[in-house]
Parts: sequence; C-alpha cells; structure tokens
Amino acid sequence: MMGIPRFSLPSRNWMIFWTVLASIGGGIAYDKYEQKQVRKKWMAEVEHLSKQVYPQDRTPRKLTIYIAPPPDDFLDESLRLFRKFIKPVLNSASLDYEIFSESRQGDIRQSVAQKIRQMRLDRLDSGVDGVNGAGANSVTEETNSKTWTSFAGGAKLFQKSQSGEIEDEQLVKRSELYKPRDVMGLYRVFKPMEEVKSEDEINPEEAGGVICIGRGAYKEYLAGVHEGLLGPLVKPQVLIEEEEQARIAKEKEKEERIKEGKPAEDLDDDDDEAGTKKLPPVTKSFIQPSEYAAAQLAPELNMANIILNDKNVPVVFEQPVYVYPIPKLTGFSKIPQKIYKYFTTRRLADDFGRRTTSIVYNLSRPYEFKDTLSAKEEEAEWPKKWVAKGIEKNSEWVQELEVDERITDRMRVYDPELLKNRKSYDDQN
Repeated sequence: MMGIPRFSLPSRNWMIFWTVLASIGGGIAYDKYEQKQVRKKWMAEVEHLSKQVYPQDRTPRKLTIYIAPPPDDFLDESLRLFRKFIKPVLNSASLDYEIFSESRQGDIRQSVAQKIRQMRLDRLDSGVDGVNGAGANSVTEETNSKTWTSFAGGAKLFQKSQSGEIEDEQLVKRSELYKPRDVMGLYRVFKPMEEVKSEDEINPEEAGGVICIGRGAYKEYLAGVHEGLLGPLVKPQVLIEEEEQARIAKEKEKEERIKEGKPAEDLDDDDDEAGTKKLPPVTKSFIQPSEYAAAQLAPELNMANIILNDKNVPVVFEQPVYVYPIPKLTGFSKIPQKIYKYFTTRRLADDFGRRTTSIVYNLSRPYEFKDTLSAKEEEAEWPKKWVAKGIEKNSEWVQELEVDERITDRMRVYDPELLKNRKSYDDQN
C-alpha cells in the first residue's frame, strides 16, 4: 500500500543515545551562550569610560600584566584565560596595558628586580637622593635638552683615551638624542603640540596597576620587588663563584663525554636544535628571604614620597597589584570536577569579569597580610609530582611567600569586594 509510513518512536537504544547527545550538546551550547552574555554585561558596565573624549595630548591609564604558565603546562593556558575573560573588559574600558610573559621560572622575578636595580643605579649616578618633585624635573630637563639641535655630547662619543686608543661607543637612546619635532621642518611653520601626557602623570595615587595571572607570577613579582629594593646593586660574589663552578663542572662533563665518544650537544646551552641562540640562564636571587629584615631599604631612593620615573609616573611597585588564580585541575580522580567546571565556565567568566571591573574602576585598599595568601587555593591543585620535583630543585614557586613590612606598607591591592559599595553605571544614570 502506497503512502506515508506510520510514525513510530526510535528504539530504546536510539532514544538513550539522542537524549544523552542532546543533553551534552545543550549544556555546552547554553554555557557558551551564558559566557557571551556575562562578557557583554561586564563590558557594558565599563563601556562608558571608552566614550570619554580625550584631548590630543592625553593618553589613557596603562596597566602592567605579568603572565606565567600553570605548573607542568604551557603558557597558552594562561593566555587563553586572559583573552577570553580579562582582555575584553580592559578593551571595553579603553585601558592600555603592557604584557610580560615568562617561559621559565624566575623570568618575572629577574626582570622586576633588574628594573628596580637599574633605577637605583640611575639615581645613584645622578647624585640625587630620591629624585622626586624638583629633582625629577631637573633630571627630566637634562634628558630633554639632549635633542638633535642642542646635543653637545656627540663629539665626545669617540674620545681618545690617554693611551691613544678609542674608547667604546656609548650607546644612547634615540629619544634622548632628538625628537621628531627637531628634524621635521613642519614644526618650523606650525606651533608644535604640547607634550603628550598620560593619566598616570595627573593622579599618581591612582596611576597604572599591576596584574599577575597565576600564583607563580604573583610570587615572582613580589620576590622581584623585594630583591630590587632590599638586595645589593651588583651580583654577590657567592653567586659569581657558584656560576663559575657550574661552568667548570659542565666543561669537564663535556670533555668526558667527548673522550667516551658520546655526543655532547645536549650539554651545550648556547644553541638549540634550530641553531638559534638560547636565552641566558635565569640569575638566582641576589638576596634570600631570611636576609630581608637585616637589609637596608634602597638608600638611593627617597621612600618618604611616591617614587616616580623619568616620566613622572609612579614606578611599578608603587602601583596597586592584583592576582588571578589559574583554575587547573589535573589527575584521574578530579575528572568529575573538571567536567562540572567545563559545563559551568560561565561562573568563572562572571568572577573574572567582576575582578577586572574593580581594576578598571581603580578600587584599591592598603596591602594586608592576608594578601600574601592571594590565589593560594591554586597551589592545592598543582600536580603533586611537579611540587615534589620543585621542592627537590628548591624552586621558588613551591617556597612560602615571605614579605617585608617596609615594602608592603607602601603597596596597595585591588579589592573586588569594594565593587559592592559602588553603584553600576546604569544605576547612576
């Protein structure tokens, strides 16, 4: 008999299959949709800041972001969290930011400490104790006077020494030698625009901000600040001797492998498989946490005032700081938790959006001892084998974070709890 066949339900097994498939697919789709809605909510909360009219000589506030990979994982995991949940809110508020990422443990600590040491050396060379206020202006004027038209030191770059040999060339930043207005004839006709200033220069107390993504990055940042302010300006002799002994031991091991006819390329740190130069090893800390109390606090700096750089912007350790924990579950026993978190990622998006909004609004408070434990819950999820290996190698990530009150008393931290006392932009209007 011709015609449409009678409708009938699928078999029991097919019903189970399509029900499970629809449930899983629907749960994923719903969570993705809610993530977008949450992201839009927090972006709309700060969007009015991007609509403010800026003069042509003004730039927005600038944040410094330190990103470290999770233990025993790649940096892409941390960058993914930043791109999905933090970056959209910062972009919606039109905030500027500079990202520093590390590929090895100690990179962030070494970078922060070296910048602070260099600042101390510059203040020491300038002969000014705590360059702030008028002192900062005098140093800035001295730097700005070295333009292309008034640079008087050009003839002294290649002076002959008493022995008759030419001294090494002194490298000077191009920005210190001249500015575009000094070489462009257009400025001879039209009046040049005033110096471009950042919002960080106008209100030093609310300038900038430091974001650390990951407990490891937070530990390294604070350790770098303490090393830079409390440690010596030059590498201690103990570290120099240790590095020399390690180099000699490595050379001996390489010679022994060559005598035995074994390849020694794996011991060569100068080049990798592609033939490119490898990064130099991370230098150990110039000072240990046990030495903090006896160390002198940066005598080259005037710690009675806010320390400003050559652009009259507070240096990085004078800016508020905040840390985001990286939710990373590992292990077979935690698979149910990983599945649950995967289907409820919208809650993580809402949490990170709230934290980022408090940073955008500059809601900060003085540093307290409990802030030393910020993102501490992340350490409970670190792989146990990785932690045991870190303890064996004396990794700075697995050590307890120790701070000095002389430094933390100057610091401020962002607090998302202060967002509860602030009305949303829509309620204010």
